Amino acid sequence: MNTPQTFFAYTPRGAGLLCAVICIEAGRDVYGWWVGHSEGAYPPAFFKLENFFSAQMTSFFMTEGSDLYGGWTIDYSTGKPKRIDPPLPVEEEMCHLLERLQGEFSAEWLFFDGDEGIEDEVETYRHQDLPVLGVNIKSRKLNKLDKSDVVWTYRSKNFDQDILDYLMQKWPLEYGKE
Repeated sequence: MNTPQTFFAYTPRGAGLLCAVICIEAGRDVYGWWVGHSEGAYPPAFFKLENFFSAQMTSFFMTEGSDLYGGWTIDYSTGKPKRIDPPLPVEEEMCHLLERLQGEFSAEWLFFDGDEGIEDEVETYRHQDLPVLGVNIKSRKLNKLDKSDVVWTYRSKNFDQDILDYLMQKWPLEYGKE
């Protein structure tokens, strides 16, 4: 395992948070979590890119929402969702790691509409004329985003662009579907 990597895409007008991704490489596989904009909502999911770092075909599995213990329930390998029945179990040690990573990532970077104690975040967003939507980047983190384009982005130092490119081709989020 290595250091988790992150990517964000945000538009200050319209959808707000387009996507937030955290992922970690584990041998030939990539595991992670995302939340992002899709049809007016912000669906989250855990994912696994099995055999991503190999000559074998990559399998792209995801959970139903953030339910790790329900297993990998959807196969996006072909780009069209296919229900996996019965679900493939997520490895026990990976469940705990992904749960911890997602929790730390969300606590550091995100706030959700309806969370308790977000009054200062909401006020800062309104002061900057930014929309407060279902999922938002914490205001103190907005300065980390590259604002040189219409879509503001952030990627951690060693973020593997190939992972994002693969996800964008197949995932259910709108980011990358332009």
